Amino acid sequence: MRRPDRYRRQTVLPEIGPDGQRSISESTAVVVGLGALGSISADVLARAGVGRLRLVDRDVVELVNLQRQSLYSEEDLERPKAEAAADRLRKVNSDIEVEPLAKDVHAGTVHDILRGVDIILDGTDNLETRFLLNESAIDAHLPFVYAGAISTYGMLLAIRSPDTACFRCFNPKPLPPGSLPTCETAGIFNAVSAQIGAIQAGEALRLLVGNAPSGDLLVIDGWRPGIERIRIARSADCPACVGGQRDYVGARRTQVLASLCGSDTISLDPVHRGTIDLDGLASRLRGLGTARRAGDVLVADVEGRRLTVFPDGRALIRGVKDESEARSVYAKYVGI
Repeated sequence: MRRPDRYRRQTVLPEIGPDGQRSISESTAVVVGLGALGSISADVLARAGVGRLRLVDRDVVELVNLQRQSLYSEEDLERPKAEAAADRLRKVNSDIEVEPLAKDVHAGTVHDILRGVDIILDGTDNLETRFLLNESAIDAHLPFVYAGAISTYGMLLAIRSPDTACFRCFNPKPLPPGSLPTCETAGIFNAVSAQIGAIQAGEALRLLVGNAPSGDLLVIDGWRPGIERIRIARSADCPACVGGQRDYVGARRTQVLASLCGSDTISLDPVHRGTIDLDGLASRLRGLGTARRAGDVLVADVEGRRLTVFPDGRALIRGVKDESEARSVYAKYVGI
């Protein structure tokens, strides 16, 4: 019996058709950040048949994520999001290739993360990473679909420089830490993140089949449903797409620390090459507390802190007040 065409109801759309579906199936997309937005957009792209999906996230699944991050279940708690998301999407569509990367995105990793992709989808939660992705997209001549959601609102812009404004055209200067609300302080309405994620995936599919980006910033009210379109012009004095500045791509690679959205958690990525012996580390830490494997990571509770250690040496450190304390905890218990 002939196997049914799983994309039949997509290829009959005149906007896509057989040629468009072929383009989708031959494409590689990277979703950076697998939270509320990335969960939805990655799921839509997988079901649409994007041939290769690279899924990138530095975090693990927590109970508070399940309110809006649709790729995960309670069984995934404390697993790396990239790993759990990949397992889920392989069950959704076994015809595509799904590559999980449980990595932090910074100047030292971004080139490898974006190598060989055709489009970048932004599911991140901080401006610094978005500025970095924006510069990388300009250098690699890649379309970059920015999206964000907070409280009951969201926004989205499909970027393809120099055809459109870049992300820095309408965010010319980084804002100081603490000046923007977070999902912890402002909350997040799960329906609006689902709307933004779906529209983001739709914009990506439009670009992959050859459509031009509109150049409009979409602002969505998810509580009283409505969409406003704001024309974003390319800035003649943009430091990134016009001036050629690379403040983020060109950053010197050192130990990288970042506070995760709305939590007392620090992500610490040391200057380190190769993998570490997680089983040996677990044996050492059990003398101080508890240590267990959760998928590809080690989860340890020692002296009131929780450490989630990845095979490449990166760690999430919970229960710390600041970056200095995070460095101290890492040096004390991991020691690289």
